Parts: sequence; structure tokens; C-alpha cells
Amino acid sequence: MEQYYEQTVVNKNIDERAKKTKALTIAKTACLIIGVFILVSSAMMITLFWVFILFATPFFVATVIIGKVNKRNNTEYDYVIDDEYIKITEVYYRQRRKLKHTIRLRTIESVGVFDSEGYKKIEKNAAKKILALVNYEDEKSVVYMLYSTDKGKRIIFIEPDHGFIMTLRRGVSAVTVFDKSMSELERRLNEVNLV
Repeated sequence: MEQYYEQTVVNKNIDERAKKTKALTIAKTACLIIGVFILVSSAMMITLFWVFILFATPFFVATVIIGKVNKRNNTEYDYVIDDEYIKITEVYYRQRRKLKHTIRLRTIESVGVFDSEGYKKIEKNAAKKILALVNYEDEKSVVYMLYSTDKGKRIIFIEPDHGFIMTLRRGVSAVTVFDKSMSELERRLNEVNLV
């Protein structure tokens, strides 16, 4: 049975953070320029080269940190269920896209709501936890998926809509994969769709 479902998780805060994003971009560029200027200046004073590197390092570290914060604040996600895979793509600044995760449906071992008892039981089984969501405040809408990879078990956190969950239910062969907490979430999401 061929199935396909695509959901875009929109980050509503991107428009509100436009000025902050611009300010962080300017700060990142300034840190990079200052760091490079310090290193170029050190070429003139070869005897104090290591001192200049120590002065330049914080600016390069700040550049990386500011870049990661800015990227995280301006990221949206696309979740796609395509036959036997879930593909999660990050969309940066509403322009650039990068496929980040591909999960084979048959490797999924458990699915449930983040703040459920089921999550507390399986949490220690995961070697790595991955966030693929934009709304961190509403824990009752965050869903975890425990799945197996060559490198061990992983948990990915997503914020699916009703259609995604229904398509996932059809794609995952074992009914026991879904935690009891999913029934409540499905009911809530269905009510939102009816409104």
C-alpha cells in the first residue's frame, strides 16, 4: 500500500524575531571581522602570535554560538511519510532546506506523548535525543518516537498534526508501538481540525 503525507511545522516567531535576527547577524559578522582582524594583526607581530590567537579565539567562538542561536530561532520543519520512511527536513530562514533525518517505519519501537508514562519508561533506552520541533512550550503536543539505527536507539521529538499521526498508524505494522497517551492527543487534534 503506497502512502504519502507531508506536514510543514511553521515557526510563527520568525516574523516577530526579524529585528532580532538582523541584529544577531550583524553581531556575528562583527565578531568574525574582529577575530580575523586580530589574526591579521598578529602576522605583523610574529613574536606575540600566540597572544593574538588567545585574543581572537573568543570572537570566533562567539561567531559560532550566535550563528547556532540564530539558526535555531529561524528553523521550520517538514515531516514527510513516504511509503516506508519518515523524512524530516529542516528549513532555515524559510529559504534553505536540508534533509536531516530518515527513519524507516519498521524500526520504530515506541510512539507517545512527551510527558507520558511511556516516555519515562523508554527514556533511558536512547543513546541520542533529537529535537525536530519549533514549539517547546506545549509539551502535550510534543510526540516522541523511539527507533533503532546502526548506532543504537534514538528518540526524536516532533509536533505532528492529526493527519500525520493517522498516516503513521497506517504505516507502522505493530499496533503495540503506540502509547496509550496517543489516543488523548489524537482526540485533541481531531477537535482542532473540526473547528
